[in-house]
Formats: sequence, C-alpha cells, structure tokens
Amino acid sequence: MGRDKTEASSAIIDSHVHVIPPARTASLVRWIKRAFPEHPSREDITPEEMLAELRACGVVRAFNFVFPLKEEETASLNAFSRDIALRFPMLVPFGSMHVETPRKAEVAEYCLTELGLAGIKIHPYAQRFEVFCREFEPLFETLSRFGRPFVVHTGFDDFYNRTQDLDYLRRILDRYPEMPVVLVHSLFPRFGLALELLRLHPKVYLDMTNVPSSIRLYQRAPELFAGQQDATGLDSEMENFERLLADWHERIMFGTDHPVGMGSPEQIFADLASFEMTAEAMDNILYATATRFLHDECGID
Repeated sequence: MGRDKTEASSAIIDSHVHVIPPARTASLVRWIKRAFPEHPSREDITPEEMLAELRACGVVRAFNFVFPLKEEETASLNAFSRDIALRFPMLVPFGSMHVETPRKAEVAEYCLTELGLAGIKIHPYAQRFEVFCREFEPLFETLSRFGRPFVVHTGFDDFYNRTQDLDYLRRILDRYPEMPVVLVHSLFPRFGLALELLRLHPKVYLDMTNVPSSIRLYQRAPELFAGQQDATGLDSEMENFERLLADWHERIMFGTDHPVGMGSPEQIFADLASFEMTAEAMDNILYATATRFLHDECGID
C-alpha cells in the first residue's frame, strides 16, 4: 500500500515542473486545455501560485525544466532557469537547447559551469525534432565528460503523433555509460523496454510523470484511447509496470508536470497513491530516489 494519512506530510521531491516565462506558460496552458478542456490551470498562473500548490501537497523541491521552441530562445531560457531558481530556491534548474543550436558542447558546458544548471532536458516532441541522432552527439559527449544528466521526454507517441529512434537511444546508452539518463514518462507504454534498459544501464533512471494518471484514465474511459497504439500496448504492459513499481523503485522518480500535468497536483499524487506498492517503494519514488540522484548525478545536496 502507499503512504497512509499519517504519512501524508512526508517530504516530496517533484521531478518534473515547468516554471517558465509568462508568455510561454500561457501558451502551454492553452495547449493542455485543447486536449483537456476542464484542466484546472490558468493561463495567468504565477510562479508563486504554482509553487504554493505544490507545497500544499508536501513538495519541498522540484526539478524545473525549460525547452526552447526556437533556437534563438535557448540562451534566454537557460538564463531564466538559473534566475528563477535563485528567486525560488526550492527549484532545481535544468538547461536545454535546440537541434539548431550551434556549438552544442560549448552551450552545454556553459549551462553546467557558468549558469550552475543541474543538467540538460530535451523535449523532442514539443520541440519537433529528433534528439536520438548524430546532431546531439556533442551534447552527449559533454554530459558524459562532466557526468551530468541528460533528461529526455520519451513515450506518449500517439498523444504527440511523433516517434523516436529508440535503436539510436540504445546506442547512446552503450557509448556514454558515464552520462546519467532520465527517461521522462518511462517510455509510456513500453514498460518492458524500460525494464530492459534499467537492467542494462546502471545510470538510467525513470521519471513516472503522467504515467499513473494516464493508466487510471485508460481504465476509467478506454473509449478515449480508441485506435491508439499506446492503449493497445498498455494492457499487455501492465505486468511490466507493476514490476517497475515493485522491483525498480530505487531508480524511479515522480513529478506532476505542473502546471500542465494530468489534473491538479493533488489529483496527480492521488493517482500515484492508488497503485498498490510498499511504503519503501512510495518513499523512493516520491523522495529518496530524487535525493540520491541529485547527490550522485548532479552534485547537489
């Protein structure tokens, strides 16, 4: 079972939020409301409001992700990531870049050494390019040299109507074993592949953001997933999902995707808690794994 009410005040590290400039926040909220019109977020939600909502759920720290939709946004967003974390110390800032960013190795090193960012996050579906490709090898080489994390969106292919070169991902993991890699959304719904990569690569982590809520939505309203390959594969992958929660929680983190996750933060954490797991598993997924990850892979205590 998950945490009971007496444990509800235990500290949480949210491994996935987006505290970004106001215009980008408004655009992001408009995007999620096209998919989920009843979503509770507002276009004008402020950083203070976002973080207050997370604190109300017990969140004490949060990984903050930015991602440029155009190359010319890269430098300003990375500086914003640094500055917003200075303003709100509960945020752990990550940098990003675009496929068209020149001198990727230099940009990555600047993010890590000059801006003090924890790692690099790429959202290839939202940014509309392939990341598991030769163009990003300078980024992987730099992160491997520094031993710092590459955080990357994976899965939900049907939702975004895009795919990724997962064979190239395998080659990246083989070539850069010193680079920690966080597979955001845990390759949803390819949980069997997630299990395989965890076994083969000790520096691979999973971020379960949006996964429990998506499973619960599918179980409540399977008609919403009619014709989607993601849902077709989900039934056969549930055993693998349960094995992840039971056996691999020391390498799993969890986030809300606030302000554009699958509902309010309260609902998202409730969806996670609705799955049967040990107290140790729940503590790892909500706090301890992220704590170890920050110390071991980011040099942050």
